[in-house]
Amino acid sequence: MPRFYFDISDNEGFHRDDFGHELEDYEEARQQAQAIIPHIMQEELPDGELHIVACDMREETGRIVYRAELKYQGIRFPAVRSLE
Repeated sequence: MPRFYFDISDNEGFHRDDFGHELEDYEEARQQAQAIIPHIMQEELPDGELHIVACDMREETGRIVYRAELKYQGIRFPAVRSLE
């Protein structure tokens, strides 16, 4: 089975996966990359008004073959004044 590595980038920095996971194929690895992101985002929020988490999936040669990315952005609007 091929080995895939999942490197994470977020507001905290870059976290390289040095161990990887043996998975059936590219499709299973892609699904794994997509599933990682919401879990990280849920654990990290709230930490401000902007948070981007990305997972770069590498194959055994080190070549990046897929990127999953999720962005949270909170925007504060000015207070609305009463017309009274």
